[in-house]
Amino acid sequence: MSPVPGPSQRPPGRPLRRRPPSRFPFLAVSLAGVSVVLGAIGLQQVTAQPTEPITFVVDEGLPHGITQESVEAAAEGIALGHEPFTLHVVERELEWDEYSNGETGDADIMLSIGDDPEDPDLSLHDATRVAFAGEDYGDDYSTAATIRETFVNNRTLGHGPHAIIGAALTAADLKFDPGIRTPLLWAPLAALPMFIAILAMYRWVGRRRDERARYRAFGESQLRLARAVLELETLQLRVEVAGVQQDRPQHARLQNDWKRVRELTRELARTEQSLVADLDRTSPPLKARTAEQLESDLQQFAADTLDLQRRADVLAQAAEVRSGHAGSRSVLDRLALPLLQSIDEVLAHHDRYPAEARALEAHRARLLAIAQEVAAGVGTGTSPDRAHDDGAHPGAPGTSPAGRGADRHADRPADEQAAGLVSRHGDLLQRWNAVEQDIRTTALRMSRRVASPKTIPNATHVRTMNESVDERARARVSAATAGATDSFTGLRAALGLGHGADLGPLQATEQVLELIDRQAGHDQSTPPPPPSAAASGIPYGLLLGVFPLLVSLGAGFLVSSQVEDSHIQYGRTLTGDRPLAGLKVYGDPAALAGPVEPRDTDPQTHADSLDLDYVRERMAWSLEYSDEGALLPADVEVTVALLPSERYIDYAPDPEYDHRIAIDYWDLLEAQQQVKQDVAAEFPEVLDPRTGDVALGQAILPVWILEDGTYAFDNFLTGEFSVGVSSRLGAYAFTGTEPTVHGTGDMADVSIGWWISYELEDLGRAMEYNHLTVDQVSPAAVFWAVFFSAWTGILTVIMLGLAVVEAGRRRVGTAAVRRQLAGLRTDLEQLALGLDLSRLDMVAVLGLDSATGGRAEQADQRLYESALVTAWREVDALERLPRREQRGEAWEARVRHVRRLVTTLATQQADVARRADALLRSQRFG
Repeated sequence: MSPVPGPSQRPPGRPLRRRPPSRFPFLAVSLAGVSVVLGAIGLQQVTAQPTEPITFVVDEGLPHGITQESVEAAAEGIALGHEPFTLHVVERELEWDEYSNGETGDADIMLSIGDDPEDPDLSLHDATRVAFAGEDYGDDYSTAATIRETFVNNRTLGHGPHAIIGAALTAADLKFDPGIRTPLLWAPLAALPMFIAILAMYRWVGRRRDERARYRAFGESQLRLARAVLELETLQLRVEVAGVQQDRPQHARLQNDWKRVRELTRELARTEQSLVADLDRTSPPLKARTAEQLESDLQQFAADTLDLQRRADVLAQAAEVRSGHAGSRSVLDRLALPLLQSIDEVLAHHDRYPAEARALEAHRARLLAIAQEVAAGVGTGTSPDRAHDDGAHPGAPGTSPAGRGADRHADRPADEQAAGLVSRHGDLLQRWNAVEQDIRTTALRMSRRVASPKTIPNATHVRTMNESVDERARARVSAATAGATDSFTGLRAALGLGHGADLGPLQATEQVLELIDRQAGHDQSTPPPPPSAAASGIPYGLLLGVFPLLVSLGAGFLVSSQVEDSHIQYGRTLTGDRPLAGLKVYGDPAALAGPVEPRDTDPQTHADSLDLDYVRERMAWSLEYSDEGALLPADVEVTVALLPSERYIDYAPDPEYDHRIAIDYWDLLEAQQQVKQDVAAEFPEVLDPRTGDVALGQAILPVWILEDGTYAFDNFLTGEFSVGVSSRLGAYAFTGTEPTVHGTGDMADVSIGWWISYELEDLGRAMEYNHLTVDQVSPAAVFWAVFFSAWTGILTVIMLGLAVVEAGRRRVGTAAVRRQLAGLRTDLEQLALGLDLSRLDMVAVLGLDSATGGRAEQADQRLYESALVTAWREVDALERLPRREQRGEAWEARVRHVRRLVTTLATQQADVARRADALLRSQRFG
């Protein structure tokens, strides 16, 4: 025999060479790091507080109390930006070179607080009064106009230095803030790399799992090939020994099978060497397989080694049986056990088909008797009939047919004995085949009795039934042999068994059981289970892809539909909960007209209504009956200044509205400065002495008393100042230049305290909306930002959730199978403890009343004990596996096979005990 190339000596199932590190983990970790960094940067950008001081340069001689000292005093602790800059404040109009060419000297920005007397700059703000260093104001027209608007708004509220501070803070927010502080950008920007990282890691884990499975499968294939190479000479010897005593056709068949195994072994050994070179990446580049070719060849190599193992096993076992060697018994036992177990289950329904059941039981006894002949050595020279006629019980010690046959033929030549042995085993296989044919015929007759339009109504059900029968038969073989089914069908074919079916009569008996189960299921009228997503044709992958997409689209549309380019915060719920801290009155309430016939529950005079408790009560009452109401967001003390209009302002009736008066804007600004000085003369705490503006926590409410005693409210002069155009504090000039007149008409009997409570509610609302900025973003930008954020976030959560659920499911499933394995050990111990009793019941009790003289019962007990040993060894092997290998589909399938075998053995033991007890009762009581 020519030498066969030896297989690789590497340990099977592990990587052949240290593979270069994959880039996927590095990529995933890098992307995760990028996501964390982007998230940290985004969080820092969104939550960053300004820390850089703003420098002011103020010209001398500016109005409204604006000086270098007062501005710096007002700026302490609040005039901060995200980057430092210098603001130069002037009163003159800016020159062309300044606002158009950006020639601002050492300043970063110039602001002119001067005015055109003909244009108070209230509606269209003059952007040419703001200049940026090195830039044309037209490039930042909106920013320049907004800065100017903030100054004008604060000046309308009576502020001087704080009007400059408000303009500077607006400039810091719009012009001198290099960061992007909207979460609409940072949220998707940080989520996308993390999603890609998880996707890359998920793919890498999948590839590593596939790679490990590939190496494990290749290692198992290498092990099968190595065993085939090691057993090749032994197999050849078996074939040659068996062929010596066989006729020419049988010998030629064995020789052809041997040659095929040898050629396949050589071919696979060469294939293994090339695969090892490709897996080691040592193949020449021109000869190396592509990834697709390597995967295909690995799968083919695994299939070919399985085929080689099956062929070698079939050849070895067929040679054993054909030549009558000692291994014949175990081979025939393996063929008989699943069939006998299936027949036992069919006989459990003997009351339905008594005639067929009796015939099937007789066939079973004949098959067991043949198996016992092989086990007892009858084939060595004695026929079963002659052995029985000798008068000795088959089970009696010292009188076995094997012993008598051996004595009778001890003096015969060895060649003659071997030839007779082969001849008798050939006759035995013919008898075995005939019994199987009878079993199959009887089982098919039973199937025709069970079959009806209810169980197999159409061709589709016939096809599905045939598939179920085939699956049941193969599962039966797997359970009876503890999963070793590779050579079962091939062995039957090699021995000339089969009758047109791979598994012979086993398929016929399993068909009977399948029809019985279907009939029982139809009679019980059990409703079919609801179709799952996979059964209804909806793949889970599609659900996992569509669900996040739909949710993300919905979230994007929902959020973007609520976003406008206007001030979105104006619809928010107010949270102010501070009552009015204090109330002072400057002036004479007696100058006010009315109130005319006030209600009994209201104050009778204006002086009575100017009471802190009353105003607080009115504000609390309004809060109870208004969903949009709120108290003040901070402690504020209000000084109500009752001012004769003729001493401060000139006014005229409003030409468009009878209940309003019109005040000249410049006149109003001068009046406000005068009011602050007059009120501070009596209540000095109202003003901040360093800035000349109203102190923080203080407010002055000017009330213009007209000639007829009616009155109108001016804007609150507060320590709060407006920042940015998103603020509602002082945003509308007409509230000061066109005030509403009270104390006349239908509302003449309402006291001034009642009106002040409503004015304070407006002040609280304006204070809450102050210092707020609104991102001017388009709904489309919001939609895509929300969509991508939600999409990546949901996919990330789903992927992590699936990974956790899958890991948990596998862990729980593996733990449950381990518990089942431990329970199988306990069941086997119980079966082993009852083994002696089982032998007595089967051989001593049932064997005495047997038509075969006890031979069938002896074989039945021997097969039972053989299966019990098989199950015990398989449980031992499963328990000895390393913990890391006690998981996966293959391991769980092996446990299922053993569990089914143990269940069958337990049922068989119980049935034997029942039959033996029934026989003893009938003999005892007649």
